[in-house]
Amino acid sequence: MTDFKPVVVKQQSSGTYPPYIPSLTVPREYTDIILEWDNPSHVAVITLHRPAVQNALNPTLIEEIIDAVRLIEDNDALSCVILRSSSEHFCSGGDFHAFASKDLLTQRWYFELTPKMLTVMMNSTVPVIGAVRGNCCALGVAIAGGCDIVLAADTASFLLPGGGVGFGCFTPTAGAYKSVNRKRMMELLLTARPYSADWAREAGLVNHVYPDADLDAKAWEMATTIASNAPLVVRWSKQFFYHIQEMEQRQAFRYGTDLITMQSLTRDGYEGQNAFLEKRRPSWQGRKGGSVRGDVHTPEEEHVWQVGKETRRR
Repeated sequence: MTDFKPVVVKQQSSGTYPPYIPSLTVPREYTDIILEWDNPSHVAVITLHRPAVQNALNPTLIEEIIDAVRLIEDNDALSCVILRSSSEHFCSGGDFHAFASKDLLTQRWYFELTPKMLTVMMNSTVPVIGAVRGNCCALGVAIAGGCDIVLAADTASFLLPGGGVGFGCFTPTAGAYKSVNRKRMMELLLTARPYSADWAREAGLVNHVYPDADLDAKAWEMATTIASNAPLVVRWSKQFFYHIQEMEQRQAFRYGTDLITMQSLTRDGYEGQNAFLEKRRPSWQGRKGGSVRGDVHTPEEEHVWQVGKETRRR
């Protein structure tokens, strides 16, 4: 079984940081993030890697996260992704060099990038586990709010500093408010002071708090637990959860009934039901297992389409 034990890089006496050494397969090279995945474990890892500025969100880092999430989405072997930092801090927020003293339209362009990234994360069917250590500030809080599950180290600190820097943390609030108790969200927004990981857990932003040394192992344990389940159930469950947020309960019941009926008629649905009755471990096939046509399970037909001069197949 794959063992994920990343090293947290720390600043050297020279003021520089040592290189981050991936421990899993690297499918694509990036500048400000590291993407790794392990198909046998069905888990991908996105590591933010701008340690000198505590992963401040510049356009490159944001667009690379978007690209990585889309690449993960297209890999049917993957069922969960961990979003973490290579260093001692998760994210210091926006990169002031990208927007400070810029004109109105440049600032608007920059501040629309994070909502674009969070929308891609939410629309992806692959669950995202945030592993937060150290500082999680401003737009970093938005990223935490955009993750489906958040695990935090006991070193983590959550901060919306808008009141102290002269412009409100409105995008971070929009990214996190559905995850946080209303009164706690107001406190975080108005005080502009840091709050502990335990406070964030009580507020609803964080699921679990662990000692810093255990954070990555706990994130990997959570990810592999999720990824061991039926692949289509994992992906459809995330889609279902977000779709019903804006529904009346009557509509949610109707949607849920239709979805569970469709899923029970996939090969994995059939396999899961029979494995339960036969008291054995199921063998999942995911998309490759196909669904039913009449009363026969058939593999999904190949899809072929053009994007410019490129032919894509699925």
